[in-house]
Amino acid sequence: MLKQIEYFSSGESRAFGGCQPVNRVYHNDAGMTTLLFNLTWLKHFLAIFFLTFVHEDAAILAAGFSRVEHHVPLVLVYTAVFTGIVAGDVFIYLLGHFAQKNAWLRRKIIGPKVERLHNWIDSNLTKVLIMCRLTPGLLFPTFVACGWFKIPLGRFTLLSVITGGVYTSIALTLVIVFGDLVLVHLNYWAWILVAIIVIVFASTSLLKPKFAKVTEQALNDSETPSFLKMLKTYKPGRKNRHTGMPSPEGLKKLVSLAERLPNGLFYLPVGLRWLFLSARYRSLTLPTVSNPMIETGGFWGESKSDIMQQVGDEHQQWVAEFVTFERNGKGVESDLQTALSLMEEKGLEFPVVAKPDVGWQGYGVRLIEEHKHLLHYLNEYPTGEKLLLQRPVQHDGEAGIFYVRYPGEEHGRVISVTLRYFPYVYGDGTSTLQELIRNNPRMKTRAEYYLGGKTEHMSLEKQYLDMVPAEGELIRLSFIGSIRVGGLYRDASHLITPELSERIDAIAQSMPEFYFGRFDMRFESTEQLQQGEGFSIIEINGAGSEAISAWDPEVSIFKLYKALFKSQSLLFKVGDLNRSRGYKPMTVIDFLKAAKKQNKLIDQYPPAG
Repeated sequence: MLKQIEYFSSGESRAFGGCQPVNRVYHNDAGMTTLLFNLTWLKHFLAIFFLTFVHEDAAILAAGFSRVEHHVPLVLVYTAVFTGIVAGDVFIYLLGHFAQKNAWLRRKIIGPKVERLHNWIDSNLTKVLIMCRLTPGLLFPTFVACGWFKIPLGRFTLLSVITGGVYTSIALTLVIVFGDLVLVHLNYWAWILVAIIVIVFASTSLLKPKFAKVTEQALNDSETPSFLKMLKTYKPGRKNRHTGMPSPEGLKKLVSLAERLPNGLFYLPVGLRWLFLSARYRSLTLPTVSNPMIETGGFWGESKSDIMQQVGDEHQQWVAEFVTFERNGKGVESDLQTALSLMEEKGLEFPVVAKPDVGWQGYGVRLIEEHKHLLHYLNEYPTGEKLLLQRPVQHDGEAGIFYVRYPGEEHGRVISVTLRYFPYVYGDGTSTLQELIRNNPRMKTRAEYYLGGKTEHMSLEKQYLDMVPAEGELIRLSFIGSIRVGGLYRDASHLITPELSERIDAIAQSMPEFYFGRFDMRFESTEQLQQGEGFSIIEINGAGSEAISAWDPEVSIFKLYKALFKSQSLLFKVGDLNRSRGYKPMTVIDFLKAAKKQNKLIDQYPPAG
């Protein structure tokens, strides 16, 4: 005969106000009873476990009430929450990790500003994981970033286990105590309250915007969050002023040791290694055939316009439009009319960027806003020399992409990506612009460029130097971003994607015999750049270029030399392969003549600005 056994909750069936059965089981023996109990507990376990993937707090609430109302063992509900949280953390981490190789996934979850978390996460991972447990909206983008930046999975998982265990213990204890103390007096309204709380928490997660937008919103704060700040509700702070790029604020170092050293001293090891490689490859000028169709291989003295015109017609869309002409010696008015006619034919309008055809580090580059400014620029430009007028690319994002392809290889590769920030200071509401420049750790070393004393650069006018910028206001000091005038370089090689490499390789291969160089470009956002979209090339450099990512202030001087030496080795290797194909390096005399010509021209160019 079947026995009927009725089980009651410790609260004497609070929902019904009396001693009513909560669970009725028919069975033949105690073994069947145990089995049914285990199946019920298993359902609770699975429900709580998977609820953590929707919302951790909702899962903890559900776990608490499973324990209070249904007497599910504490160890079981705790394990369900804890394992669900850790599994969810690892799952989010893996999304970021696999986004490196999956374009669709990358578009869905990687916001354009996710890379600004790199240094913060790498050096403060324990603190970060604690903060994310307490900070609404930050957990998903931060854990995605951990996978994206390849934080070791073992380290991440261990910290997730520790922080998840502590958080589950505290939160679950509070919920259970709350259930025992409060729900006794709420009767059946308890279930309504629980349902409302769970639905509200769950729907809050489900109704959030797309993950990529969540990532971007959570990362908009331009300052690295402090621990105390992150204990409060996360709210974006000042807007990122360098549109399309991660904020450079919060860096531990703004000026590298290499920048403080005199150029002659810093480049001494580089020069000695050049001699070593020259002896090894039996040629001092072997790099001049690294790009055989470019004068000196693009080391110095080459024509900027000639290089950009080598880009194939099908890829010219990626080059910012420009026109070139020589000062003809018939007077500046005649040169102005020539320039205006060429601009009209090309569809260029003011403002335009004027730059020397043979140049280096931004010398002579200036933004020209109207006719009279162009007239003044031409009047200062050396007669008989070629210059460019180029469409200004209206994006703050600027990058140098270093590319190498060995002769005979089917495809080349992007070696590094460097973000270049224009010289800037932030206002504090009390200091003048001049004081801000003199007190800024980075700009004070280049103060003469902006305060007067450097003939090769236009100083700022007195009325601007005396103004007091508002607190947090960004003041851009120069149109050019060269490190020479205070531009800040940041290594962003994590932005390299198959799509970006494929695009750069296609552009490079459309050029005749181009194997080694750097593409300088302006771009709309790092997200688009990773897709190989949304950029315009403003200059292409050959053998004289280097992986400028090495000039990141947070890169040690030893790593900097390592990067420069690697670049040298690649350069000589490419030159050697081209020499074996029949190309002959320049003579040392011709090589030095090209250098002399460039240096002479630089001294004659109008001030940059």
